[in-house]
Amino acid sequence: MTHPTPEPLTTQEQTTLTQLESTIRGGWHGFVTVGEALLTIRDQRLYRAAHRTFGDYCEQVWGWSRQRAQQLIDAAETTHALSTIGLQPENERQARELKEAAKVVQHLEPEQIVAVAQYLKTATGSDKPTTSQVKAAAEVAASIDAHATVQHPDTGAEVPLHTLTGEQRAAAIAENVSTGTHERLQRQKQHIEDSRQQASSTGRGGWTDWCLTYAQQHLTDTQELRIVIKRDPRGNPKAHALVIDTHTHATIASGEPADWLKKAVLNLAGEIQA
Repeated sequence: MTHPTPEPLTTQEQTTLTQLESTIRGGWHGFVTVGEALLTIRDQRLYRAAHRTFGDYCEQVWGWSRQRAQQLIDAAETTHALSTIGLQPENERQARELKEAAKVVQHLEPEQIVAVAQYLKTATGSDKPTTSQVKAAAEVAASIDAHATVQHPDTGAEVPLHTLTGEQRAAAIAENVSTGTHERLQRQKQHIEDSRQQASSTGRGGWTDWCLTYAQQHLTDTQELRIVIKRDPRGNPKAHALVIDTHTHATIASGEPADWLKKAVLNLAGEIQA
């Protein structure tokens, strides 16, 4: 395999690299600024004078794997996306939990972003909505079709969304996000409660039997109980049990990833029972 020839940095690039590395050194706990600095170094290839790849740079300069650096970059990008709806993750862990919701937010139209921000501010009664609330509101907003039929905000008549004026369209989208998110969260809540009751009353035993009983008693035709096995950033296998709606791609329930299958399923069962 041939390696790229090192390319010297310009004076300006070297100055930029020095500043960014200073940011990283001084911001071990400021995950957003660290992630932003790493992103710039990667995208502008400021590592190229002394390192073949960005991964080599991370390992040799900071002692991080390429995957760990990517986690910090993802956390920074997640924080920027969520800032558009008025949210600010407090730490890297919270940013990781909100990563999937942020991906949806990134593709929302301005009117949808305003509607989601408004819902989270007024309907949740908290400046720290849950991951489920954020994800549900973003997914409901993303599912609104510009050519869908909605209730006219003034007359209540069913009209195509694209025929409304800007102010009317914004009001209709806000109403759809508010109503749709509430209904989705209620369905999820009921689903989890039904599952909790079933789990506590079933006479069958064992984690494998629990999966089958849960599927038989609670899954709809568009829902699946999945056990996903992936490698974590350190290369270790992790099992993750979750319930997915295959039609909307919404996560109904999710357990914490674990080092073995039984624990992953028990984590899901515990989440449902909680």
